[in-house]
Amino acid sequence: MNLQKCSNGHYYDGDVYSSCPHCKNQQASEGKTVALDVSPSGGGDVTVAMSTDEGPTLSGMVQAVKDNFGSALPSDDQKTVSFYDGNQVLAEKDPVVGWVVCVKGGLYGQDFRLKSGRNFVGRAENMDICLRGESTVSRDRHAILIYEPRQNLFLVQPGETKELIYLNGNVVLTPMVMKKNDILQVGDISLMLVPCCDDVFHWEEEEKKDR
Repeated sequence: MNLQKCSNGHYYDGDVYSSCPHCKNQQASEGKTVALDVSPSGGGDVTVAMSTDEGPTLSGMVQAVKDNFGSALPSDDQKTVSFYDGNQVLAEKDPVVGWVVCVKGGLYGQDFRLKSGRNFVGRAENMDICLRGESTVSRDRHAILIYEPRQNLFLVQPGETKELIYLNGNVVLTPMVMKKNDILQVGDISLMLVPCCDDVFHWEEEEKKDR
């Protein structure tokens, strides 16, 4: 055995190796890449260079990846805003003014959200109050439920079909005022009004308080 010592202090068999195998392995490991999973869009791993010598820190490498793939990385640029912005209600979402709850029929127990203005009732998917699957209900605009914010009133009026509707058992031929717990019959479905806006609370008064 021909024991040799390299300049870095490693011992090796000179009969087997012409140069220090330890130094050779160390040099080979420099520049090795490792997987850093940033998963910008679920599309796979991104590899960055890692060195045994002093080099960039992990945070620096992550920043480099963000610089290269920043457009694909998710970012929280959504700002939290109040429901009322000055005098303007957010257009993306109308505030709820009340609900109608099915108290009789195939949709028993389900509730339907009412917004300010006109709410169309029918079984079509694009109706504001969709009574899905009810064959006794017209597809489009069987009835119209209205919340009038200036007078803080709920009303109901006939829709655009020949089918009739009934409020507390009375046929509706012209607009009629609806009050809390009133029952509207549309086909075989009975809907009870549950107001959110009433004499105690409505959105315009809340808006004035925020000014």
